[in-house]
Amino acid sequence: MTESITDHYTNHITSILLVILTLMSIAAWLIALRRFRHQPDTGSESERIFLERSIRSQNVLVLFTAIVSTILFVYRWIASDHTWQPLVSHVDGLLLIASLFSYIILYFQNRPNLRAIATFALPLLALLLCWGICASAWSYKQFNTSQLDTIWFTIHLFGVYLGTLFAAIAAITGAMYLFIQYRLKDKSPTTLKSLGRFTSLETLERIIIRAARIGFALFTIGLITGLVIITTRLADLQADGATLWLIPKILLALIAWALYAIIMNVRYATLFRGSRAAWLSILGLVLLLAVYGIVNIMPEHDASKTSSNLPTHTSQNATHASEGGE
Repeated sequence: MTESITDHYTNHITSILLVILTLMSIAAWLIALRRFRHQPDTGSESERIFLERSIRSQNVLVLFTAIVSTILFVYRWIASDHTWQPLVSHVDGLLLIASLFSYIILYFQNRPNLRAIATFALPLLALLLCWGICASAWSYKQFNTSQLDTIWFTIHLFGVYLGTLFAAIAAITGAMYLFIQYRLKDKSPTTLKSLGRFTSLETLERIIIRAARIGFALFTIGLITGLVIITTRLADLQADGATLWLIPKILLALIAWALYAIIMNVRYATLFRGSRAAWLSILGLVLLLAVYGIVNIMPEHDASKTSSNLPTHTSQNATHASEGGE
């Protein structure tokens, strides 16, 4: 898909703003990391001032990131030729995830017992924004415009991207779970006192399960609608000699869905509770991000190319038939 002048201008603005937002999210993470590693003392005045300033600075940075990424998402929507379709390219999906993820981080930051989750969430936010820079500046590619005007494609995109958002929530909570569990092995009074500011492992496990359940449901919707879209082009695929289940994009999506189905359901068994569930939630997100990366660098099947080849095959068959008649 060639990039129009409007797309080039919009992507230039997008890339600049995403660089700024990435740096701000990294700054917020450094603040959170400093507070996370800080050992609380007896509750002195200097301790209270340090906590208030760091929390306030972190909230400002994350709030700015959330607002600007939301405005940028809406701006790209308005600038798009498809006025009712907000997701025209992969960078739009990444912006959607990043903006909503920023608001969720703000929620965690303002809950004292869950505040430390932001230390694990902010690096992931920076990664999403950095990925958005690459998707906007170097590897920009619109989705298939012949599908953008269908309601199925819209549901498919929102299901996949929002499902990834909740998979990210489960993963960062899983990382927090593993950290606390590891620290609990140290029975020293100082360590136990520092862990008292964090929430319980049971609460973290509940967050993992709820986020994973919603994410899996949304990802299932995305997969089903994706298969519906593919079946509408089944005739073109078969005419081009392609086998539906061997198309890399479909094959990878089915593998990801199957593995994610296992990951999201085995956690309800006693054998896979606790740290195993946390590890599986992280593995699920890594798998989804890997599939996104592979799918986006793979060329899409071009139905128009198939249709343009049909007359050639037809004329060749007619020629052979006439030669046989002679």
